[in-house]
Amino acid sequence: MTFQVHQQLAADFHPMLDLHACHILLRRNALIPWYIIVPETTVSELDRLKPELRRTVESLSDQLARFIRAEHGSERVNIAAIGNIVPQLHLHVTGRRTGDACWPGVVWGQLPEGPDWSEPELAKLRLELAQALTGD
Repeated sequence: MTFQVHQQLAADFHPMLDLHACHILLRRNALIPWYIIVPETTVSELDRLKPELRRTVESLSDQLARFIRAEHGSERVNIAAIGNIVPQLHLHVTGRRTGDACWPGVVWGQLPEGPDWSEPELAKLRLELAQALTGD
């Protein structure tokens, strides 16, 4: 059976890059640079990942955090694996900035409606993300 990203994640996020058995997505609401990493696994908790995939997810989250700071000018990057609503394991990597739409509170359940990313913005981010994470 082919791995599929949970339908709720697919509805809320744009697919950005598939790399090392992980899917990187970007939240459709462009108010905050909110990415997720979805590893190809059936386990639902980060601590239950096989060690190799866990190292991959950690490395990708570090690289993604650096990308968010550089590309989006974020002052902080919040990383969390929550999974209370969507049971599929996914890691949030969210750029934050003083005065953003949810500052200083959390983004989960608090992000107001905002514009979607434009197709040109998505194309640019996909290219730059691929370059940042693969060196290509």
